[in-house]
Amino acid sequence: MLKRLWLVLIVLSAALPVLAQQFKTPQELADPDGRFADVNGASIYYIARGNPDDPAVILIHGFGGSTFTWRDNMDALAAAGLYVVALDLPPFGLSDKSPTLDYTRAGMAETVVGLMDVLAIERASIVGHSMGGGVTACVAVRHPERVERLVFVAGGVFDPALREPAETETTTEDSEQQSPLALLRTFDPNSPLAATLLRTLLTPERFTDILTSAYYRPEIVTDEVAAGYQRPLAIETWTAGFLAYQRAEDANPVTLAQLAQMDVPTLILWGEEDTWVPITVGEAMAAMLPSVTFITYPATGHLPMEEDTAAFNADVIAFLTPPAD
Repeated sequence: MLKRLWLVLIVLSAALPVLAQQFKTPQELADPDGRFADVNGASIYYIARGNPDDPAVILIHGFGGSTFTWRDNMDALAAAGLYVVALDLPPFGLSDKSPTLDYTRAGMAETVVGLMDVLAIERASIVGHSMGGGVTACVAVRHPERVERLVFVAGGVFDPALREPAETETTTEDSEQQSPLALLRTFDPNSPLAATLLRTLLTPERFTDILTSAYYRPEIVTDEVAAGYQRPLAIETWTAGFLAYQRAEDANPVTLAQLAQMDVPTLILWGEEDTWVPITVGEAMAAMLPSVTFITYPATGHLPMEEDTAAFNADVIAFLTPPAD
């Protein structure tokens, strides 16, 4: 209780600008070719490029990402003869942010498959970045009949066995004492106070600082890039979805052993200077999975699709469009 009171007093002293914020709807923030679909009772935002009759590929962003993550990749993939669909997983981007949704990896996997059903996509190659790699793994294990090929970009199977010792030695209590955001997870996602506290702690500027740390070359984060990633913060309900997600983020993991039982052609792509998800995770996946290709990018951080776009696009296209036998 004392920790909560401390947080309330500190943050409310800086909250007046936040209280005056003007919000927008997801529809107002949508791209010209963006669409919304009802998927399992949730509003899902997506962008599709290419011919629906071509082989399908689903692009799944990572934590804090959105369809914006794939802005430099979708047209190139579509030009290569692929039907490209990028979606915003709730509670991120412009998709639903209701705190009642299932924000586990398994729940997100059902959203991906549900959108495939809406778009009449029977099978697709799945490309998952960071957190989206975990969702990709869940789709593959839970719905193998819907998967053609797998691409893991700087993330994938966050098996507890792959965690560094330092991660497992930190107790939950220690983490909550060190992180105000961790303490906010104890609040009701529907609480107006929790919403105000979170908006005050995670301002657009602070969000951009965190985002920039994912890149090896911070100059990539221009004002335009920052604005693209900040877009969901203009939606009033983002706080409720974020807090609900934080409570569910570690649920329903898929292990490497489960994924290794599937003989699906797999591509693993990693930045050699990734400080968010260590390249050792990719190396462990590549060592254990069958039918795998492992490619790394020098002088690249956590977002190779943005940091080494030409090489990334070429590698993904080559993998997803193999020559006919």
